[in-house]
Amino acid sequence: MRKIAQFAVCGFIAACVVGVPALARATPGQAERLGGAEPQGPASRSLTALHHNPAMLAGMKGFRFQFGGAGGLDQRWIRREAVMPDGTPTGELGPRINLNNPTGGYFVAGSLYFEPFAVGIGAYDLGSEIHYSSDDRLRWHLAPEEDGRPPLFCRRDDPNCKLNGGAATQRTDITIAVAWNILASLRIGIGVHLPRLRQRFSYDNSTVLSEHRDDGPRCNRVENPLCAERLGFNGRTRWLPDRDDRPAGFDVALTFGLAFDLSDRVTVGLRYRTRPLVRGGELTLAGDALVCRPDTTEGTDSDVLPCSVASPIDATVTQRVSREAALGAAFVLDRGRFWHIDTNLYWMDLCNDIVGRGAGVRTCADPGSQHISLVGLDRNSVLLPESTRYRGHQDLFGFDIYTTYQARSNLAAVVGGHFSSPVVRRSAREAGNNDGWRAGITVGLPLRVGSSNLQIVPGYGFDLYLPTSTGRPGDFDPAAATRFAASGGDINSDDAALVLAGRGRPSNAGRYTGAVHTFMLTLRWAERTPGRE
Repeated sequence: MRKIAQFAVCGFIAACVVGVPALARATPGQAERLGGAEPQGPASRSLTALHHNPAMLAGMKGFRFQFGGAGGLDQRWIRREAVMPDGTPTGELGPRINLNNPTGGYFVAGSLYFEPFAVGIGAYDLGSEIHYSSDDRLRWHLAPEEDGRPPLFCRRDDPNCKLNGGAATQRTDITIAVAWNILASLRIGIGVHLPRLRQRFSYDNSTVLSEHRDDGPRCNRVENPLCAERLGFNGRTRWLPDRDDRPAGFDVALTFGLAFDLSDRVTVGLRYRTRPLVRGGELTLAGDALVCRPDTTEGTDSDVLPCSVASPIDATVTQRVSREAALGAAFVLDRGRFWHIDTNLYWMDLCNDIVGRGAGVRTCADPGSQHISLVGLDRNSVLLPESTRYRGHQDLFGFDIYTTYQARSNLAAVVGGHFSSPVVRRSAREAGNNDGWRAGITVGLPLRVGSSNLQIVPGYGFDLYLPTSTGRPGDFDPAAATRFAASGGDINSDDAALVLAGRGRPSNAGRYTGAVHTFMLTLRWAERTPGRE
């Protein structure tokens, strides 16, 4: 009991080092809790080094294999501001909207060390998101799924594939890494990543905000459901062009890692990951889109077809993927080597700053916008064949700290704390993205089975989306779209840049908060007992 109490106290102190215990699920690509409830970072001896720092593979002897899975519940609590007929927010918060969505992830990898080199290979999920649940009051940014629970990612010829509700993002990597012990205390490594992105999203556009439509008294306010036009997309990166000649999206990114043992008790690690190299950081998703009318009442001759009878069309989405950098250190604290601390300080260039533009954290060169191309678009649609989906990204900074106590030869305990900055600017926050300040904690119990080198690691993670109110006026400004339409679509007007950037949409103003519960289970085997390197 005394040892357990000591562990609890030390874990609490470690969490307080970061100010607040921290989070997961910030944005696809962050790879928080990669592989489960275990220490991880640029200086951690774990197979998650495939992502965090490939140089650390040369610090683990023998053969290793690991499989991990995670699932849980993402809870959102949103109080959206009421809006006036022109779409501008009134400042009055509405009732709380509760959204509950599942979460999931996986990690599978192996490594082999043969003096002085190590090689590793793995496939893993990088913070995927699932948003089945939404609400009609949030439909302008995340349309609710009204047709049950169709497959998240599906093909056009699947009769159960519906594109007119829900959203999901799955970012995965296939990684091959090589590490080298240059000196007794210095290791270097390089990882080759093959990124793959699958995504679906659905949201409504207000036809009132378009200069192409004038439906008279029927459309007398911006957020009138009778005047909504839904856009749904489902696509993925294709490594090879398919028979429909849709574009391929094969790409490759590199991670360079360095690790140095300051002593037999202190290790420092550093990693840098490039953005995808083939297309200058862009990933292309080829798939299908549905442009339709969600309202079931009888429409006019100028309306698009109802969603129940509309047919999908070919579509592509392109977006830029960030580069990353991280610095971490691992410490062995006591004489018996029972206490370990692993840290991870990371940065993700979600702004995708380009040399020469002079952009920074608050003024992004590329705020995460997605460029949408629609082939065969209905001429009655208010959309353009080429349009932009604005997301308002900014650079992400985060810190993780893990404390491990080896209670027995076959039992350890892990407590981790995490904290990360917002993924998007406050005024761009909305229901379809995991964004805002986050804080969380991780607990795990690595248990060795009998006298074998097989470990089972159950774990639990809790993350809090810190309460945030969007600014007014926000990055989404329906008044700008109205003024742009009134000007006859004058490309030289002050509002043209906002509309063409995808910001002339119904307001997202409101108060956002939430929590994520994550349950993890990891199986790992090593020729040498983990933790006794």
